[in-house]
Amino acid sequence: MSYVMGQNTEWLTVEYSISNPSVDDWIGVFSPANFSASICLPETPRTYPPLLCTAPIKYQYANFINPEYANTGNGSLRLQLIKQRSDFSFALFSGGFLTPKLVAVSNIVTFANPNAPVYPRLAQGRTWNEMTVTWTSGYGIDEAEPFVEWGPRGREHRSPAGTLTFDRSSMCGAPARTVGWRDPGFIHTSFLKELWPNSEYTYKLGHRLFNGTYIWSQIYQFKASPYPGQNSVQRVVIYGDMGKDEADGSNEYNNFQRGSLNTTKQIIRDLKNIDIVFHIGDICYANGYLSQWDQFTSQIEPIASTVPYMIASGNHERDWPGTGSFYGSMDSGGECGVLAETMFYVPTENRVKFWYATDYSMFRFCIADTEHDWREGTEQYNFIEHCLASVDRQKQPWLIFLAHRVLGYSSCAYYAMEGTSAEPMGRESLQKLWQKYKVDIAMFGHVHNYERTCPIYQGWFLE
Repeated sequence: MSYVMGQNTEWLTVEYSISNPSVDDWIGVFSPANFSASICLPETPRTYPPLLCTAPIKYQYANFINPEYANTGNGSLRLQLIKQRSDFSFALFSGGFLTPKLVAVSNIVTFANPNAPVYPRLAQGRTWNEMTVTWTSGYGIDEAEPFVEWGPRGREHRSPAGTLTFDRSSMCGAPARTVGWRDPGFIHTSFLKELWPNSEYTYKLGHRLFNGTYIWSQIYQFKASPYPGQNSVQRVVIYGDMGKDEADGSNEYNNFQRGSLNTTKQIIRDLKNIDIVFHIGDICYANGYLSQWDQFTSQIEPIASTVPYMIASGNHERDWPGTGSFYGSMDSGGECGVLAETMFYVPTENRVKFWYATDYSMFRFCIADTEHDWREGTEQYNFIEHCLASVDRQKQPWLIFLAHRVLGYSSCAYYAMEGTSAEPMGRESLQKLWQKYKVDIAMFGHVHNYERTCPIYQGWFLE
């Protein structure tokens, strides 16, 4: 028997009981509902417990809010589900996370239309007067035509969308290719062109099925970018390493950033005073557990559907041995950049080379990709110099350099132990460009602390 839900997000109460309870018992949420409860031992250091052949989307101890569970064997959890293109089931396990044993499985739960378009992400296009909309659905191009209906209120028209997806073989290793794999559905991007500066537009996502039926999202709105050089106050939010978390308190693989919900909620509260957001790497820490990209895009939907949400590549999106990343770590969990490059649009010349420039009013932003070689003589170094050199400082007096790893200066203990105050070779290669082209601000992520410096060049503070 199935229980059908109608919204994009729903809260459910799961009740359970067991005759021989233990503090190690736990509840897993699975999607698709049909899953493997067999134990799969880790193939790489990035594969974590619970050690099941199908990784749960999230999980929680059975006694989480049930202090008498160990005595009574009865409990309940209130859990949040989001639309993810498939059905769900809940399972009770004994044996802890290392040796889980399936005890019981719930009825199947599903959304009314799990394939419907969800979680739009706005981004600046290749020109200042172009906005892109990227979203996720369960409809491939052999089932429906994707588009965006948009325009000034009352004068909407339609723009077609392109469609991307990928399969398990696109992943570079475990867990992304094995226990963490989940079908990503289809990712669509539409280009809204020739926008009037500062104008308000409404939009909604659409799919025209080949039987003539239309599937619609809710209606959203955004404000077009100012004209380059427009003398006005622009409010820019820049951060890195935010990650994601579960509103119901559940655990996920790679629970690095429990505080991300606080950051997200604060931005949503301040959204009327924000024009554009830059998330400069380490986006959601899925690290090969692919369902978490849906969870992240759902978490930021109120932000990314309203203002441009521009990202940069970090080690937890890109790095994997033997795949061309500058660093040979396994930090991406086998994703090797594919998820970030597909789930979000940025105006790169080549999605695999995740560096780009974007202009916003009086700002020129040059966004580097620290997971590819940036040293002098490389393609990325040439891009960085061109980005810095080509700005018209009469129109855009603010020149901003953004990247994930610290290419400037940091007092992080890790760098100190390495005998540096930044990524090795970073500052040595780039500081002469920052000085030559008079970069105003450089901002980095990666180090999970807040710090700032006075102007520095070659190790010396500048007046």
